[in-house]
Amino acid sequence: MRTIQVINTQWYNATAWYALYLTHILNAHGHESLLITCPKSALIPKIKEFGLKYRILPLNSFNPKEIFYSWNELNGLCESFRPDIINCHRGESFYMFGMLKRRFGIKLIRTRGDQRLPKVTLLNKFLHNKTADNLIVTNSSMADFFINIMKTPASRVHTILGGVDTGVFYPHKHDVPAIRKKYGFSEDDVLLGIVGRLDLVKGFHESIAALKKCLDQSEDARNRLHLLIAGRDCCFTVADLKAYAKTLGVPQTNIHFYEFVHELNDFMNMLDVGLIASVGSETIARVAFEMLACHTPVIGSRVGVMPDILQDGFLFRPGNIDEMAAMFLNCLDEKFRTDLQKLCMRNFYGTGSPSVSNSVYGWSMEDFYTKTINVYSKTLEGRL
Repeated sequence: MRTIQVINTQWYNATAWYALYLTHILNAHGHESLLITCPKSALIPKIKEFGLKYRILPLNSFNPKEIFYSWNELNGLCESFRPDIINCHRGESFYMFGMLKRRFGIKLIRTRGDQRLPKVTLLNKFLHNKTADNLIVTNSSMADFFINIMKTPASRVHTILGGVDTGVFYPHKHDVPAIRKKYGFSEDDVLLGIVGRLDLVKGFHESIAALKKCLDQSEDARNRLHLLIAGRDCCFTVADLKAYAKTLGVPQTNIHFYEFVHELNDFMNMLDVGLIASVGSETIARVAFEMLACHTPVIGSRVGVMPDILQDGFLFRPGNIDEMAAMFLNCLDEKFRTDLQKLCMRNFYGTGSPSVSNSVYGWSMEDFYTKTINVYSKTLEGRL
């Protein structure tokens, strides 16, 4: 099978990650695939790092000359590469791929990993329900929206949460005491960790405010609870967060900042609980998957895919400082952490074992591949 994956985003965000790893795993299984992205995309260095074939086209442009250029290039690419499937991970220029589908007899799939729901218009219904042959979504709430609101036939809506490279992120808990010592923590400390780009949507400020409220309420929290924040500068910097924590009066002994973590697998392994505090986004939740692959349980806000991963007792309303602080206090309780761990591992592996996963979600790369190729095969039924 030959596929083209279209991911015309400027940022290396979760949708870009999803498309990148999907292309990589398809190629690894002998399905020749290439990526199309847009000029100056932060994804390009990652594509080169993986050694994938790719093309750069100005698909986000409204300039007539660039639209004409993209159309000619896409026609030439379809004639030379002869894809069986085009999978669009973004909606810009989707109409072009609809025309290519008709001209070349290509099957067209739309993957929706973006947090924004499409507007309920006749055009969007036509593009998703008639132009696309199948729709892949990355969480159940998005699936419900398409089935119930956009009236997409349920048989053509497929929920695939994504995958995580378990060769990069894996448990090695026997090393945790040494890792903690390296970072300056003891075995009695309870470590909460939040990892991600420093963006307002990720809930860093809310997490710091919740920590302050938690510390004010509990002496045990002041003695043992630590919030670890790791992320690269984006909308603000680590220095900005440090200043914010100082303004709130958060003791420096309870909050720790890391601009860049070289051994991210070690970092995630030493945490007692991972924190997904987003006030929006998390339609794919890449960091949550990585933490779970390290056998580090997570708590999170009730957004995106997080309700698919957790149940109500381990979720809080996005941005609700009181609920977050209460959850932080719960994390001090060993039974709470044990119950959380059991739930997360059951959801990650299904009823199988770490060596034989049968999770309905497909969080390993192999599950991700299998579930996606099944959708592709059904789409191509009669042409294989």
